[in-house]
Order: sequence, then structure tokens, then C-alpha cells
Amino acid sequence: MKQFRLSIAVLVSVWGLAGMGGAKADNGSGMGGVKVQKSEAKKVRVYTKPGAAVDVAIIDTEGTILYRGTISKNNQKPTLFNLNNLPDGQYYLTAGNDAWWMSQSLSIKGDNVSVDERNLQQLVQPTLTAYDKNKVEVVLPSKNVAETNVAIYDAQNVLVKTDSFKGDTRRFDLSALPDGAYTFVVGPEQKQFVSRIDIRH
Repeated sequence: MKQFRLSIAVLVSVWGLAGMGGAKADNGSGMGGVKVQKSEAKKVRVYTKPGAAVDVAIIDTEGTILYRGTISKNNQKPTLFNLNNLPDGQYYLTAGNDAWWMSQSLSIKGDNVSVDERNLQQLVQPTLTAYDKNKVEVVLPSKNVAETNVAIYDAQNVLVKTDSFKGDTRRFDLSALPDGAYTFVVGPEQKQFVSRIDIRH
């Protein structure tokens, strides 16, 4: 009888921007207690909760990273981002750590920035659970994510299966795979998480 041992591995960040425009309405509450609000003219404030560091980036629609930094885990005040040097256009402020990720759309026109909370994407690190013999359920809690990709690699880093799904859950039957360690890469184009499982007799 094969048995699964699940363990979460490293987090992989993919900073692509495809598919950011089709967001649905959202309540604006960010993952990990993070919230992005307009401050004045062309400035935004990022509110974070103390206790965990948050990686932040500002990216243009071409995928160019214009700013990358980390908000300290001890930060007690909102972090101000001055966007005065950016030309008119669409931008994305992303934030995250090992447990979650979010992307907030920002629009700059003239001397004004707007933060549309309906254009907020959010992801939580996926969980992998054995639900039957040689079968794994992947759950990726998310908001405003159109499609999630899954790639499964063997111990030699050879791709053995790919899939994509809408919604938060997908099940995989691994009965045809030989014993060994397998890596699941899960998430949309913009952000992917890596988890590992072992299949043993």
C-alpha cells in the first residue's frame, strides 16, 4: 500500500502579469491583513500587520519590476509609495510572503492615482491532501483568479503531468506513477507555489 507524506517546500515567485485585467468585485481586504489605499494625488499607502515580513513590488503592464522591497515584520505604520515619477498607465502593486500573495491594480492618469478594489487578486498557499489510495486533492484558496496551473515533476525534475483548472480545487490520480518524490508547482501565471509529496510502498 502506498502512503503519502506531505511537506511544503520553498515558495516560487513568478512576476508575470497576464490575466490581471479580468477581476471581479471584491471587498478589498487583502491577504495577510495587507490593504492598499490611495493617500493623496499620486501616492498610495500599504497597510500591513506586524509579525511577518511582506515582499512588495510595483510592476508595469510589460512585466517590468519598477520597485522591489520588503516591509519589515516589525513595521507598525503604513508604508507610503510616491508614484509621482510614473507616467500615465496601469500598474500592479504586489505583496506576499511564504503563505499568501496579492496583486492590486493601480491606474495613473494626470496627477492622480486610483485604486480599484475590484481589481484585486489574492492567493493562499495551496494544501495537498491524500483523499484516497494514490490520489491527491489540491486546494488553492483564491479570489479573482481565472485559472490555476498545475505541473507535476518527478525526482529528476522531469515533467510528468500538467493540468489547469478553474475554482479552488482539483483532484489528481497518481496511481500510474512509480514510487518516488514528486513536486507540485501550483498557481496562476502571476504566482506559483511549490509543494512536494513522496509516494512509497
